[in-house]
Amino acid sequence: MKLISKLLKLILVLVLLITFGLHRLSILNAKTIELSNFSWINKVEIYGLGTIMAVTGAPLYPEIARMHFMVYTPFKDGVKSVENDFFMRSAVVKSAIQNAVKSGKSHRLAWPASVYKFSMDNEKYHEARIALALNGGYLRIEDNMVIVNIAVAYPRNSFAPLFTVPGYGVVGVQEGLYWILQQEGWYHTGSVEWIAPLLREAS
Repeated sequence: MKLISKLLKLILVLVLLITFGLHRLSILNAKTIELSNFSWINKVEIYGLGTIMAVTGAPLYPEIARMHFMVYTPFKDGVKSVENDFFMRSAVVKSAIQNAVKSGKSHRLAWPASVYKFSMDNEKYHEARIALALNGGYLRIEDNMVIVNIAVAYPRNSFAPLFTVPGYGVVGVQEGLYWILQQEGWYHTGSVEWIAPLLREAS
């Protein structure tokens, strides 16, 4: 009985924290993105929000979580490189690879923000995971390697829908909140290059 009681208390605490977190996120999302509109306490909230979202989201979106953690330290020479082929299954990426191989030029990757939403469908989930990490990046082919360069910098105004809560609505984050921290020097900017071998079937 003691164990059940502790579990119930833990669940209650988590529900309260999540409810409060969603409430505060909603308030912050609604603010006009101007430095003067955010107090020091607001900025601490945003910093904590970013950390919590990256930690809790890492199991589902490991690449975007990794990129978020990159902003906590300066980028040496402006670029950080990671060998990982997670993006090679995307239809958008495969099409870009074919274009890059034929043209010999880099190709921009683009997805609509609606793709970001979490889905239980395996293909849609993986596409969302790839889109969140690489949207707006540039793909090129060098020495039989596929390289995607993506800026690690939050835009001033871009709402990223993440999932839908029944009875509440769409939960997402205004990326401009993190832009505020960039302007204050709390976050660093740069770019990351995701690198994977060029597969014949992809080209």
